[in-house]
Amino acid sequence: MKSGSFIAAILLLACQGKAPDPQRDDVPTKGDILIVADKDLERIIEAERFVFESIYAEATVRVRYLLETELRQAMRSDSVRVVFTATLPGAEEVDFFRSRSLYPDDVPILTDAVAVIRAKGATETVISVKAIRDALTGSGPTNVLVEDARGGIVRTVIDSLLGGQADGLRNMAVVPHLDSLIDRLNTNPEAIGLISFARISDLDDAECRAVREQVSLCSVVGSDGPIMPNQSTLADGQYPLRRKLYAVLKEGKTGLGTGFVSFVAGHKGQRIILKSGLAPQTVPGREVELVTN
Repeated sequence: MKSGSFIAAILLLACQGKAPDPQRDDVPTKGDILIVADKDLERIIEAERFVFESIYAEATVRVRYLLETELRQAMRSDSVRVVFTATLPGAEEVDFFRSRSLYPDDVPILTDAVAVIRAKGATETVISVKAIRDALTGSGPTNVLVEDARGGIVRTVIDSLLGGQADGLRNMAVVPHLDSLIDRLNTNPEAIGLISFARISDLDDAECRAVREQVSLCSVVGSDGPIMPNQSTLADGQYPLRRKLYAVLKEGKTGLGTGFVSFVAGHKGQRIILKSGLAPQTVPGREVELVTN
């Protein structure tokens, strides 16, 4: 190669510069991002991710599904820019963010619930909030089963029924997974299980229907009498054991995290939540075309 051609090639490479880094040079519809989400929301977040990546072919959304206590730890990680959680940042997290000049946005996404289940064919499928509280504190005869003590459901009942006092929780058995919980209920008809309603909300989903067929879903008595958890009673606030889910957006720029959260909170994303049987934060409108002859 002649010296002139060689120098020209070097100058051309210098002008081109480094290739874009998809994890640093991302924009709302393109790049590579890591987010973390409440384990109970896996089915819904996966549906959101699938549609988002189908629309934006150059976007890669990697998701890790964690328990609530793990989400709080992941919230501080610099590599995590979005957290889907029912627990908003506390004072310690806020101070940590401010020390790094970060001011996260808390974007409401949907309303889930704590579903109370009993053995299939249970004769008693109505329970009061007081009876649940008495069971949790050991003041009542009912045993309480959960999948994991570190999950968001336990955090929700501690905050909503025990005034945030974890030491008041004295009667709760932890089982390894949902199948084990159902088996325990069938051997102890007097016990109740507490699970995320998101696990059984979508009646179009075969897995949700399979769980529903193995248990009895209880009505919970609040101020409005016995109320079953469903999309309507979550949306209008009648069901007493609700929990709001948020996207905590902590990226310091308008990047792929902002794009994904905007999608989930927007028209298409909220339709996915509506189909899941949970209550979206905003109900998407229906477009109706009138045809006259």
